[in-house]
Amino acid sequence: MISNVETDAAFVGEVLQKYRALNHRPTNGAYTILAALALTFPSPGVSFKIIALATGCKCLPKDRLPQQGDALHDSHAEVLARRCALRWFLEEIGRYVSRDAQSQWLTRDHEGMFSLKEGVRMIMYTSTPPCGDASMRFLASHQDEEMAKLKDSAIFESLPEGVASRGRDNYALFAVLRTKPGRADSPPTLSMSCSDKIARWNVLGIQGALGSAFLHPIYISKIIIGEVAGNLQRDVRADCERAFWGRLSNVSALPQTFRVHRPAIIFTPIPFEFSKFSISPSGTSRSFNESLCWIADSSLPQEILINGLKRGVPPKHRFKKMFRPQLSKVSMLQLYHDTRLLLHGDLDQQVHSHTYFEAKQSVSHYQAAKICLQGKGCPFAAWVTSGIQWEQFTSTLCIKGPLIRQQTEQTQQLPRTEYN
Repeated sequence: MISNVETDAAFVGEVLQKYRALNHRPTNGAYTILAALALTFPSPGVSFKIIALATGCKCLPKDRLPQQGDALHDSHAEVLARRCALRWFLEEIGRYVSRDAQSQWLTRDHEGMFSLKEGVRMIMYTSTPPCGDASMRFLASHQDEEMAKLKDSAIFESLPEGVASRGRDNYALFAVLRTKPGRADSPPTLSMSCSDKIARWNVLGIQGALGSAFLHPIYISKIIIGEVAGNLQRDVRADCERAFWGRLSNVSALPQTFRVHRPAIIFTPIPFEFSKFSISPSGTSRSFNESLCWIADSSLPQEILINGLKRGVPPKHRFKKMFRPQLSKVSMLQLYHDTRLLLHGDLDQQVHSHTYFEAKQSVSHYQAAKICLQGKGCPFAAWVTSGIQWEQFTSTLCIKGPLIRQQTEQTQQLPRTEYN
């Protein structure tokens, strides 16, 4: 029987091998973050399938958010990998139907909902501790001595109720929600940290609102993290456990099938050659502006994104269906419609005209669980959202309702600024 340590090492090794095979590297000494999700099942040997892989460490400023759902707000590797995995699951449902109800990984119950087969688990790899609450002490350990003393001794005011911290402000505060980016000199965003998003997945599942129309909650059973030296692992494990589920002890009254999940936290000594501290031990290297997205078994498995858009697409073609990023909100809405039509054949004109926001709100059990986590008085009540005004588009890129922010030119390309 192969040990868990050997299995974890084999998984990380295969993730790195897959990444190298995709032949997309940071340039000019820049670093990036790598994340992947895989499915495993019990067997005498190593049995896992990488279904999603992504790199990236950028997100769009709040004044650059797209109204038509055609660009990714958040291009951090963990977030992109999760979106890749969601797309894989919806496409696997399509393969299930085409294969006469056959899937190695999914099963369907009497109510028509899908879930992982008995014994199948999801595992995650990330090349560095996720940004936000899980990485506060990890980042502090890489500060120079003078800055480390300042951070350790600083006393910060408590955050007002219902407010998230901006990046790494209030550095000494633990268990608080944080927005990206960490750098104080970067434009503010409406994207929550990866620590916060992983914690939310540990309650609501990685399938999100649209996926919950077809899938029971899918939870990550194990998170394997790179770049953490042995002398830091005790502190970083405690930080990850607090960030990912420890601060969720007050979540209650969740709908059936939802729960607070506690993934195992594992560290790997296998280095990722393009991580921040592999490129520069002092951590002074710059972050790469592009993101790689890969989805297993897909007809179009690989895409490169920059500023949330597909690299190389001329501005005048940005809104055409064939040039949309596969992971964009509008593309995922189209896949949701396609999946619903395939399973139920009930995609009437009214449903097809639903906005992204309306489609998400229609999945009532997911929304009820979300309220238990983010409602008033709940642990994540301070969660920052972009708002309904950014979700008023349909799958045909028609925007319904009044526009909150008028674009001066719909085909304007986002500037290639290095947003962290």
